[in-house]
Amino acid sequence: MNKSQTTTKLHSIDRDALSEDVFKKLNIRYRICTKFVQDKSEERGICVCKRLENVHHERDPRNEGAKWNMFENTDEQLDPQHDKLPNGALFTRLALDTPNVKVERLFYDYWKMSEPRLIISIIGGAKYFTLSERLESNFINGIIDVALKADSWLITNGYNVGIVQLVGQAINKVKLTRLNEHITAIGVCKWGSVKDVERLVEPEHPGKKSKNANNDDERRGDGEKKREKGQRDLETNHSHYLMLDDGRYRHYDIKDYRTLLCAHLAKLQDENALPIPVVTIVVEGGKDTIANIYYDLRENIPVVIIDGSGRVADFFKRCLLYTKDIDETDKYPEAIFEIEEVSLVSPVVTLPIEDPNEKYHQDTNQVKPTHIKLKISKNTLEGRFSRYEERLQKDLHTLLSHEDDSRKRDQTTNSNHTNGNLFGNDFKKVLHQVMYCLQPAVRSGISIFNLSSDNNLSETIFRSICKSQQNYFERKESDQVDAMEKRHRRSKPPLTLETVQRHTTTNRNVHQRDQTAQRSDLLLLAMDWNCIEVAKELILQNSLDKILNKEEAFLYALLHDLPAFIYEFLKLGVDPTEIFFSKNKFSGNSNRYRKLLNCLYDNHQVASNDTHLGSFIESSHEGEKHLRTVDHLNELLTELIGDYMHKLYFETHADEEKYRKSWGLIEDSIEPNKFSVHVASNGNNHSNSTNEPNESEKIDKSKIHDYIMRDLFIWAILMNRTDMAKVFLSHMKYRICAALIATKILKQYHSKAAHGELKEGYKASIDYFQTYAINCINQCEKNDADEACQIVLQRIELYGYVSCLQVAAHAEDKLFIATSCCVQAMNNIWFNKIHPDQSRKRDELGLAIGFVSFGLLAPPLVNFRKTPKIKNDEHTIRTLQPYGLNYSDPYPLEHPRYCKIPGVNIYLHNVKNFYQSLRIKFCCHCVVYCLFLLLFSYVLLFDFQPPTNSRPSIHWTEILTIIFVSIMLIEEIHYFVRQDSLSISGKFKTYVSNVFKIMTLLGFTLFYIGLILRFAYADDQVKFVAARVVMAIDLEIWWLRSLSFIIVVPFLGPHLVAIGKMLKDLLFFMCIIAIVMTGYGVASRSMAYYPNPDSFPGTEIDTSFNGRSIFRQIAYPVYYLMYGEFGNELSNLDANPDAGWSISTHVLLAIHMLFVNILLTNLLIAMFSKRFDQVYEDTKNIWHSQQYIFTREYYTRSPFYPPISFFYDIYYLARIAYYAIRRTCFKNKIGDRRGKVFKMIPVNEDVEKRWYEFEGASTYEYAHAEVKALKTTALISTSGSDSTKTEKKSESNENTNTTTDITIAPNSIRQLQDYLATMSTRLESMNTQLQILVDDKHMGRDNRQKM
Repeated sequence: MNKSQTTTKLHSIDRDALSEDVFKKLNIRYRICTKFVQDKSEERGICVCKRLENVHHERDPRNEGAKWNMFENTDEQLDPQHDKLPNGALFTRLALDTPNVKVERLFYDYWKMSEPRLIISIIGGAKYFTLSERLESNFINGIIDVALKADSWLITNGYNVGIVQLVGQAINKVKLTRLNEHITAIGVCKWGSVKDVERLVEPEHPGKKSKNANNDDERRGDGEKKREKGQRDLETNHSHYLMLDDGRYRHYDIKDYRTLLCAHLAKLQDENALPIPVVTIVVEGGKDTIANIYYDLRENIPVVIIDGSGRVADFFKRCLLYTKDIDETDKYPEAIFEIEEVSLVSPVVTLPIEDPNEKYHQDTNQVKPTHIKLKISKNTLEGRFSRYEERLQKDLHTLLSHEDDSRKRDQTTNSNHTNGNLFGNDFKKVLHQVMYCLQPAVRSGISIFNLSSDNNLSETIFRSICKSQQNYFERKESDQVDAMEKRHRRSKPPLTLETVQRHTTTNRNVHQRDQTAQRSDLLLLAMDWNCIEVAKELILQNSLDKILNKEEAFLYALLHDLPAFIYEFLKLGVDPTEIFFSKNKFSGNSNRYRKLLNCLYDNHQVASNDTHLGSFIESSHEGEKHLRTVDHLNELLTELIGDYMHKLYFETHADEEKYRKSWGLIEDSIEPNKFSVHVASNGNNHSNSTNEPNESEKIDKSKIHDYIMRDLFIWAILMNRTDMAKVFLSHMKYRICAALIATKILKQYHSKAAHGELKEGYKASIDYFQTYAINCINQCEKNDADEACQIVLQRIELYGYVSCLQVAAHAEDKLFIATSCCVQAMNNIWFNKIHPDQSRKRDELGLAIGFVSFGLLAPPLVNFRKTPKIKNDEHTIRTLQPYGLNYSDPYPLEHPRYCKIPGVNIYLHNVKNFYQSLRIKFCCHCVVYCLFLLLFSYVLLFDFQPPTNSRPSIHWTEILTIIFVSIMLIEEIHYFVRQDSLSISGKFKTYVSNVFKIMTLLGFTLFYIGLILRFAYADDQVKFVAARVVMAIDLEIWWLRSLSFIIVVPFLGPHLVAIGKMLKDLLFFMCIIAIVMTGYGVASRSMAYYPNPDSFPGTEIDTSFNGRSIFRQIAYPVYYLMYGEFGNELSNLDANPDAGWSISTHVLLAIHMLFVNILLTNLLIAMFSKRFDQVYEDTKNIWHSQQYIFTREYYTRSPFYPPISFFYDIYYLARIAYYAIRRTCFKNKIGDRRGKVFKMIPVNEDVEKRWYEFEGASTYEYAHAEVKALKTTALISTSGSDSTKTEKKSESNENTNTTTDITIAPNSIRQLQDYLATMSTRLESMNTQLQILVDDKHMGRDNRQKM
């Protein structure tokens, strides 16, 4: 053994020795019966302790009829057994009268248990306990869920029977399925009632018994190990066991030890400590359960009764129903009558009352006898329930009559169940316990949970805990006030009024602070259980003033995904900016996002299994994935959303300002006014420091709030917490754009996810947020359609200067783009200053004439937008920037003034606006493109020849074609660099995502390759053919590219989309055809042609091994067979009819033709038909997406014909290159603020404010309604068990493709179940009331008969 192993072993021994010293200091003992008392129910020689007479030390004949008593008949013994059971659980044997303080020290000091946040005691059914499978699953899983969420202690009787057996099975399931979670379950049982307890506690040395074990076996005098009456198997899934010992065997009763232990652990009697929530759950049960309920309520421990579990639970539910009137009829509802008062109160009682006029001596007690007459029927426990006593007796008798057979026999022989005296003393005791529990001041501690309903068990438990804590502090305050008043009365000299008031105020403040601390703890417990409604009602109470550490509670709710609590916190005034951005930190020079990154983007959050965020983050050198800087976060968003969005996160305000200036997004003149923090204050400017914040400070605060809400929303989406994101959406300025960004991120996650629940969740969230954006824009459109169109086109600074339509297009949110608002917005852009309504034939004719006349006749014939009427002779003001979308701005209709004559000025502006319309740009480009195709076709057909002596140079038409293509190339480069993406790679990725752009790129490439070959092989006629072939293929591509113009046509564009979808099916078909044809071609040629090349007269068979030969002999002939072109195939085979290879090839040909021409061809037709049916409903939506791309392209194109367009494109390309070099090489230079962008940019902040206020007001009601619906759904989903959720989920999966009515069916069934449960409760209540009326009627009739 090496030194390290020796040291480890010594340390282990030291720890064990230290632990044993702790246990010995506790001085825990157990009890042994030493004084024999004959058990009358057993045979002669058996003591009450169930052991033989000869193992007792004392045998006194005078004790023949004596009663057995633990203190008189037992002796305490030291060194009780304590160790680990075979399952690893800790146990200790201890006397039944062991002080609770020692048990507490045993838990914390010896067993090293952490203090619980909740103590749950489960009592009730043993061998009579039965529940349906669904109710059993709901209850048990609910209990386990509560225990796991709240770090609770479960306390049971520890026996493997009834409800405890079910709890043990659930604990075992947690052990096997949730390896990182642990449940602390404590079994409080009787040592003598555990079967084979001596063998159970020493599993490691079966041949060696401890001293105690040997003594016990001897005292038992019995070697039998068969389970006897009064014994139970130990439930082995608990973590700890308290084996109480009163010296008896096979006796379960532990009196109120469990109750007193729970009360002590919960610190209910400790005035200097905050109590720990404690609750008792009652499931079914018998007479002992009634006693336990009485014990708990007496110690102010709330009780939750599981209605529907049977026996005692249902009995108490019925009793509470038909005695509910006592709360209103009782004169002293706050008074609590003890059971002892029933026997102590007599009709006349003499009470000693002190006489203040007399003096007292120490040796005498002078009293003045005063007689007080009390009526038992009104002032006792029985008197309080005199009206219900007979009903209570009957129900209780019915309940207790179902006890086991042995108990029935005992009751028959030992009780006085006669008709005259209905029940004996034992029954009376149980009845009084029930009455005690039903008193108005006590019954408030009882809560009912119905297993058949969809209510939440954790919410019921938590509500009872909150009410109990509230009552606790009320009692504590009342007791402290009474004690303080007594001290004041006894003080000499008497205290002044000010002193009394000061003491009262101090005491009230201390009490409020304690209550605030307890409320804060309960709030954390409520968040663990997600009980928002109870928290709102009993903890928050529409204010956060009574909650400590509101910021920590907000962070806790964020990290634990509690959207309902976040919504409530925000509503009650929690400001996230104060949590994540300290004072002046947002606008200062420190890293503003340090706390947000550390709290929300730590390694645990990034590596969560609930999101695919880690798939988009590169691993560090240590193999970890983390987001530690704002640069990492910006890179992540660029990959997820796209690089068309500018950076969102900056460490300092200076970095943000510098970046935006470099891209020309802001100006120097307006930026300093946005952040007042940078304005240095001197000694002369103190006048405004104490006044209200100025306008710039308000803007600053508003901007910071917008930033943090955006950041929290993005975090929620990145972490796949969609419900949390919905809450932040309801508090955001721009909801539509945010929802569209969410769809883009979730679609990226969806592409990475494998098939499973998470992928389905992504799909559901994508559909939800797209629907959310659609509903929001529809709400805006209802209020003002023109304003709604501007909202989808506005450039939003908060989200990296993107627009809603831009995000929707990149996220491929086809349904959003297909909304009437977006379609109208694109239509407005398409016509620009021309009025978008061109539905009349006259308008179409006017456009055609204006186009043919080069715009000269357009002003009188075309319907342009009108300048709005200005009141009070005011001038038209510019509202939108000219370098953005400005179709709705009336200013450019008349400004700048080209002529002083108004009519001429308007005419010139209309001509300009006519050519700036995208519709006219498209027509011009279409005409030019058609001319190019005709010219190119003419050149290839007639003038594409190599130079000769008669024509040494190329033809002018070919030169013109080269000029056309070069101008088109410059125009295409201009479009390429003007795409939304900020990087070259992003531009290229967007460019090649369009099929027509790939064709364009291929067309340019082949054209210049053909042009190079044209000059390279000009001297060789044979090689010149290569240039002609390349040019011909290029011309084919240019002709096919002209299909892109069809997209604009509404009745042809959708069909083009359908054709594009069918191409995928055609590729699949071509793969099958290629395989089949290759198989037939090789097989047939290997049998017929290649072995017999000379057997076919008139046909030359080339059997050489090269590409041309293989294609000519195998590929081409077989391919044309698909079209019925047999060529020489049949004639060659018929020339050798008797040859075996000819017959075999005939058969193979027949099979091939059957398979290809009939089966596969019809399969292709069926595939096309199915594909068309599938995409037909969606073709319109896809076409609108293509329409956006087309509109975006023509917004960039030149309004001029070639060659003027060449200079237009060159100018803008040079401008873009200049600012790009300037931004790259000179960091502090301002970018191009006048570069054209496909967004609507306001001139001032007033227009922007009008837009976001309109959007916020239009969508406010919908956004908050969605959050409220979310809270309702959360309440429904949290109720029930895991199995119930699984069933509902499976039902949902099965009904995915069903109709809407069937989809709604589960909700209808749930509502029906709730309705039936409510009706059942009402009917039961009515039945109880009717029974009371019938009983009262019978009692009145009996009284009249007696009279």
